[in-house]
Amino acid sequence: MEFGNYIDSALMVSPHGLQWTSPTPNDGHGLQWTAKYGFVGPNGFNLKVPLEGMNEKGLYAGGFWMKEGETKFPGVKPADYPNTVAQTHIIAWLLTNFATIDEVKAALPKIHVAGVEVEAIHQVVLCHWYVMDATGKAAVIESINGEVTITDNPVGVFTNAPSFEWHLTHLRQFINLRPDNVDSAQIGDYKALSLGEGTGLLGLPGDFTPPSRFVRAAVFANSVLQPDDADAAVALGMNLIAGFAISKGISRGVGGDGKPEYDYTQWTTVYDFARKAVYVRTYENQNYKVVHFDKLPMDGGKNLIIPLGQDYGTYEDVSDQAR
Repeated sequence: MEFGNYIDSALMVSPHGLQWTSPTPNDGHGLQWTAKYGFVGPNGFNLKVPLEGMNEKGLYAGGFWMKEGETKFPGVKPADYPNTVAQTHIIAWLLTNFATIDEVKAALPKIHVAGVEVEAIHQVVLCHWYVMDATGKAAVIESINGEVTITDNPVGVFTNAPSFEWHLTHLRQFINLRPDNVDSAQIGDYKALSLGEGTGLLGLPGDFTPPSRFVRAAVFANSVLQPDDADAAVALGMNLIAGFAISKGISRGVGGDGKPEYDYTQWTTVYDFARKAVYVRTYENQNYKVVHFDKLPMDGGKNLIIPLGQDYGTYEDVSDQAR
C-alpha cells in the first residue's frame, strides 16, 4: 500500500453473520446483505471497510488505485440503489459473500457498481480490483467507460493504472527476458563477456511506475523456483514483495493543498491461503507480524481492530551467539 500521506491503517477482523449496507451517491442506501464469511484485512483513514483482505475460505480481494480518465463507474439511478454496491464496499462485498472466482463471476452481473466520495480525502476514489481464490485462480474486475467487466488473470500479478488489458499488451515488449544468464555475445570480431549474474534480465524496467512494476512482478513471480512447503511459500512471498517497496523521498509530488507528498509503502501484506494466516509489516517496523484465523472470534457480533501503528520494530539481539 503506497500513499502520499499517512493513512492510519489497522487490520480489520470482521466476523461472519455481520450485517452490511453499501452507501450510494446522494447519501442513499444501497445493497444490504449478511456476511456468509468473516475476513481479515487492512483498512485506511479509520474507515469501516477493508482496502484488501482474505476471508475464511481463502478468497483474496484488493483494490488498486486508478488515475482519472483510466476508469469510469456506471451511472446509477435511484431505482437501482437497492442493488448497488459502492466502489468503497466492493472488497467487503466480495470477501463476505464468495469463496471462489466462479462464484464472483456469477454474482457480479447482478449488482450495480457506483462511485461515492471518500470523505477523508474528498474525492471519488477510482480503482480496479484483483481477486484470487484458494486454488490460485485469479481475476480482475474493472469499470472501463462505465462498463463493469471481470477478466481472468493468466499471469497472477496486478498493479495500478492503466487497464489490465493494457498491462498484458505491454508485456509483449519484454518477451526476451529470461532468468537464465547470458555468458557472452559475439559482436563482430569482439566477444563481449558478461559483467556478472542476472544478464538474462537486462532491460527489465526498474522504476516504480505501475507498468514497470507489473512487468517486474510478472517476470519474478513466474521465474522463481516453486517452494517445497507452506513456510517456504510464505518466505518466498516476503522476498518477492520486498523488491517493490518505495522508501520516503524516492517518489515526490504535490498534493491538492499545494504541500509536498512523498508516496511510500506504508504496509506490506502476505497471505497464506491454505493455513488462513495474514502476515503484515509496516514502513517503520520491517518485522512481520502474523494473525491466524483460527485464533480469532470469526463468529463475533462486531468488527474488531488490530492496530498497526508507526512504532519502530525491535530486533533480536544475537550478540551472545558468537561462536
